[in-house]
Amino acid sequence: MAIDARTRQILWGKAGAICAFPNCNRPLIRDATLDDREVLVGEIAHIVAQSQGGPRGNAKVPGGNIDAYENLILLCHEHHELVDQQYHTYSVERLLQFKADHEEWVLSRLSKHQEFEGLHRPEKLVTETVFSTLLPISQLPDYVYFGECTVPETEVKSLIKWPNEQRIYIPFIIRSGQLYAFNNLANYDSPFASIIDPIAAKRRNVSDDWLDKPEQARWYVELLNRTVNKITGRLGLKLDKEHHRYYFEPDELGKDKRISYQTVSGITSKRSVAWNPRFRHSGEPKNYWEHLAVSLRFHRFEQRSWGISIRPERRFTSDGFIPLEGKSTGKKSTKRKSKMYNFDILQEVQF
Repeated sequence: MAIDARTRQILWGKAGAICAFPNCNRPLIRDATLDDREVLVGEIAHIVAQSQGGPRGNAKVPGGNIDAYENLILLCHEHHELVDQQYHTYSVERLLQFKADHEEWVLSRLSKHQEFEGLHRPEKLVTETVFSTLLPISQLPDYVYFGECTVPETEVKSLIKWPNEQRIYIPFIIRSGQLYAFNNLANYDSPFASIIDPIAAKRRNVSDDWLDKPEQARWYVELLNRTVNKITGRLGLKLDKEHHRYYFEPDELGKDKRISYQTVSGITSKRSVAWNPRFRHSGEPKNYWEHLAVSLRFHRFEQRSWGISIRPERRFTSDGFIPLEGKSTGKKSTKRKSKMYNFDILQEVQF
């Protein structure tokens, strides 16, 4: 089945003969010359491909008809190739948002009286799934163990008996001459057995009044944060202490870093996490590096109700390692965020 002439006319008309990709605004009709007539350079792209093996081919078809207006978007050749080659990045939901935003922009440019004319706005309650960047925590350590520590904190790490099991983490803090940890210090096989006397070690249940005291509650969160530090470190992230966030760093000077991950749809893919951006037209490298980063924070709602917020961020450096300073970093970060839709945030959080 092919796209009929009426559907083509509706799509071209609502798109205003302009590419629907954000900020492209490329006219898709070239004027006639003295020797030749006008040329249509736009391309009608399927949001869900006509075949299951094509871009987004396994997704549900908007409107239910492959060749209907609801499943089509008008693009220039460059962006048609882009959305079909990078179909994990440009999902069905994202392309539908591009199309809706573009058609609204076209109508708003006609006149103020026609600003919302022809748009199908819902008049009844619509139920949708809202994704949050604040995730509930189902389980946290019930106990904090502590004991007198006479060893300087700088030397404690060299005396710890590290377990063979990689999934066991050993966060600790030293406050007022006491070492605090989640590991059972009363155990003679404890990683801290050579530092803390197991007989003298004490244990407190955090469900008592421990978390009601601001200082002790802060120590508990510090232990949680140090646990996260170790987990992210094993995943290859670095800690930016100044901005309280974790970020990827290249493995080698001047070489972009890419890692494998599982997408929202369950497909294994690769993604750049630290790279030197390049100018689109010349391919020359820009004078800065961009890094994926994330801010992770614990939040206590009630006595035993906690959550963790995941806020996607960006880090900018001059060469992949030395941080960029000044107002330019804020402008770059704001520019990135202004182009991120809700689905982009979901992808970042899932990543």
